[in-house]
Amino acid sequence: MKQPELGRKLLELRKQKGFTQEELVEQCNINVRTIQRIEAGEVMPRSFTLKTILNVLGEDLENLQDSKASDFGNINLQEFKISSFYLKMAWICGLIYFLSGFVEFAVDYARFYENELIISKGAYISMKFIILITYIYFMWGFVLSGKIFNNYLLKIGAFFLIGTTILFYGYDMASLYFDGFYTEYVLVTQSIFCGIGSFIFGFALLRLVKPMGNIAQIAGGFEIATGVFFIIVFMAWLGLIFLIPSVLLQIILLYKIEELLKNRNEVEMA
Repeated sequence: MKQPELGRKLLELRKQKGFTQEELVEQCNINVRTIQRIEAGEVMPRSFTLKTILNVLGEDLENLQDSKASDFGNINLQEFKISSFYLKMAWICGLIYFLSGFVEFAVDYARFYENELIISKGAYISMKFIILITYIYFMWGFVLSGKIFNNYLLKIGAFFLIGTTILFYGYDMASLYFDGFYTEYVLVTQSIFCGIGSFIFGFALLRLVKPMGNIAQIAGGFEIATGVFFIIVFMAWLGLIFLIPSVLLQIILLYKIEELLKNRNEVEMA
């Protein structure tokens, strides 16, 4: 049985038996905060904890419609043991990438469309390098998420976007010191490659709907739309507009995955 249905069922059983939360805690020898969070549907208890509670309440695990295993059947429990620190750093890097992207857009627009570098070459390379590193770590959060949820398409999409970004950011920095190809050709190629990556990545996000809910569906939808507009090169400007809410939603999604991981680890230690 999934949360929050499981929590409501346990709450109902406890009240039927006439137990307060404190009395249940004494009988089960489980932390009161853990009981509160389980009943509130915030966390999914491990099998031992659930069986202990059900034994005190005089209920069998088999009588519940689904088990905890079915709730987490699509989750790689080994990867779930990874510290939530790494996912926290990923969404923080995503936030840095998002905010610095506005500065990058202004600088690149002046460089490629007005043929003017408004900052020094050293500052330009430093800006690109910082944004590249934060983006890689941001996407690495989805690589980890792909491992946790056994979502191989998510890992493929994230790696594709990482590779594409490294390639074109490298070109941007190197082209300061040599005469590059025609700017129009490079921008068209970049738009198409980024569009393909976003399209794959968007569909992968949709596969997170079951464990993560509507936020994954909305983020996936925006990312797919972004990819389509980038592939249709003359509508890439619209892709940039859709990219703004898409990245924001992805940051929120990583945050929620990190919270899920943290709650799971807390229950494991209960």
